[in-house]
Amino acid sequence: MSYISEAPIPVGAGLRQSARLLSYRNVGLITAVADYLLIVAASVLAGVGYHLVALGYVVDIRGFAGIGSHAGLLFVLLAKSQHLYRPSTLLWMRQVRGVVVAWGVVLLAIVSLLFLLKLGEEYSRGATVGFGVVGLMLLIGSRAVIANRLRDAVATGNLTGQRAILLGDRKELAYYSAVELLRTYGVQEIERFELSATDAGDKSAMDVDDKISIGAAIGVARSSDAEMVLLALPWTDTARYEFVRQNLRALPVPALLLPDRSARSILSQPRVEIGADYAIELQRAPLTPLERGVKRAFDIVGAGALLILLSPLLALVSIAIKLNSSGPVVFRQHRKGFNGRKFTIYKFRTMTVAEDGPVIRQAQRNDARVTSLGFYLRATSIDELPQLINVLRGEMSLVGPRPHAIAHDDEYSKLIANYAFRHHVKPGITGWAQVSGFRGETARLELMERRVDLDLWYINNWSIWLDLWILIRTCLVVPRSMNAY
Repeated sequence: MSYISEAPIPVGAGLRQSARLLSYRNVGLITAVADYLLIVAASVLAGVGYHLVALGYVVDIRGFAGIGSHAGLLFVLLAKSQHLYRPSTLLWMRQVRGVVVAWGVVLLAIVSLLFLLKLGEEYSRGATVGFGVVGLMLLIGSRAVIANRLRDAVATGNLTGQRAILLGDRKELAYYSAVELLRTYGVQEIERFELSATDAGDKSAMDVDDKISIGAAIGVARSSDAEMVLLALPWTDTARYEFVRQNLRALPVPALLLPDRSARSILSQPRVEIGADYAIELQRAPLTPLERGVKRAFDIVGAGALLILLSPLLALVSIAIKLNSSGPVVFRQHRKGFNGRKFTIYKFRTMTVAEDGPVIRQAQRNDARVTSLGFYLRATSIDELPQLINVLRGEMSLVGPRPHAIAHDDEYSKLIANYAFRHHVKPGITGWAQVSGFRGETARLELMERRVDLDLWYINNWSIWLDLWILIRTCLVVPRSMNAY
């Protein structure tokens, strides 16, 4: 039985439009050219600008263009070796760390080259520093623009990929939407075909039904000039996998086996080198003393700076709360932190009640307990700002799994197997789950399970760069979220 994906791209339309749409395979080349041109421009702008502003005269741009050209070529080669031009990487801003590291190596190489060739007198330190700052800003800014444009292109179908036929088990096919296939694998789905759901005990009937589906897939693949066939099958079903593989040999295109549900959960974990081979890290070790020190220093500097910068806002909100309704300005409630230790969390009061006991009701849409001012404070997350004090006290971190009321902790720890694992790091003011759209009420258990999955991913993949990216996304995403009330 065949069926079209929920977001199909008509074959004829896709072929007619491919000439004017952006190709998935060309995105990396376009980005590399943009990087090179931006680096050359940064060198010229920094060199000419520094001499004009600081020294009062205009210099010949050819020397700075030459330095920028060499730096641009080196950066592109380094970025290519680190897979920073893969479209799947360009779609997300996790690439920022790689860009910063590659740019730092390039600057070090350029400075060393100038020193060895004794050209330091011709290229001042001010121009070099300016080149480093301007170049990094342009590179990160362009990557942010490219990531946003790519996501828009994927969502609207304006990004073309290799044409592919999908063939597989219903449960496995359900995971791979047309958008997910384009975003992750760079393929444009033509049509998908579902294999028989016949009981494996009736093998002859299963083989007949599967041959019909495979024959139909081969026919569509030939008529549409498909470039590959993607198989979505359980990896443990070796008999069906071999049967499908044998029957697809009549088709002169590659057949690729996609990860099944169990494999996806394993392959999403980091790879670590162990001896002469690699292994999958299913659970990372606790943060090392150095990592804890770096995260703590980042928290102290960040929370201290934010408290100073936001002090006028904090004062105004405190006055507004006092004028808006009776009760304390700051709401206190017991939560569990690192290793399950209890602490008192601080928030601006947004409700007419201050619940802190064995039974606590989550805030819901149009909740009568929320004050008129509290609605806006919760929607914008301004009510969370007093937790900067919790960060300075060492009870929380700027980034980490959000702490829940102890009553909810006790409830979810009984229902969700890995819930307690969230306490392996300090709770945070913001977290990976919150910037991924899981913020606010969790009325259904599956929503909390998904939030826990995202929290565990953060714990297993922690880095200071990930914390920085989550904070940036918090500023861009959370204030516009419609899930908090």
